[in-house]
Amino acid sequence: MFKRIYLACCFLIFLVVIGLAFITFKPVRNVTTSDVSPKTGIVQNVIAGNGGDIYIQLQNDTHNYYINSAQKQGLNVEKLSANILQKEVTLQHINRWTPFSRDGVFPHISKLSCENKVLFNEIINE
Repeated sequence: MFKRIYLACCFLIFLVVIGLAFITFKPVRNVTTSDVSPKTGIVQNVIAGNGGDIYIQLQNDTHNYYINSAQKQGLNVEKLSANILQKEVTLQHINRWTPFSRDGVFPHISKLSCENKVLFNEIINE
């Protein structure tokens, strides 16, 4: 009897871990306006990351927002930095809960605009 309960508990824990891994590592594809939330702030830093990503840090914000494979999509760190550094930007980030982003802010940037000019947009049907 104890062995069945133990195996059932192990199986349940396994399912929870697999479910959390799926939620956490699910790729971001086909972003629509219902998947994003706006965030406005002044850009403090623009950094090139691994795999062609570009990271953007906003003042008074603990999140490190990033544009996935930005350099492969034609964005340049130096040009982007010259356009947005120390300026107010509006970015649309993915709104999704994961174990690593429990506040619902998934820092993947889907749209970036500065001074009413769109610099990056991957939102479909907008």
